[in-house]
Amino acid sequence: MTESPLTQAQDHDRRIGRLEGMAEQFVEQGRQTNARLDRIEQAIAEQGRELRQEIDAQGRELRQKIDKQFCWLIGIQITSLIALGTLILLRLP
Repeated sequence: MTESPLTQAQDHDRRIGRLEGMAEQFVEQGRQTNARLDRIEQAIAEQGRELRQEIDAQGRELRQKIDKQFCWLIGIQITSLIALGTLILLRLP
């Protein structure tokens, strides 16, 4: 059984059919890629929210520590001034 050679129109139709099949594959791959990109964007957004929450929590903790140290420093300065004033008053004739 020998196949007859394709006519130019048949060859053209075959090539068009192949190109249409490839185009459909590209469209499907594009959809899949877009779906993956959407999932990646959602994951990045969620990680961003988590990081902001963590940074906010650490910022609050750091501010509390700074406030405590500042109060301690002010306390030391006031104590030093009182001690110095007391020494001056005791040395006065």
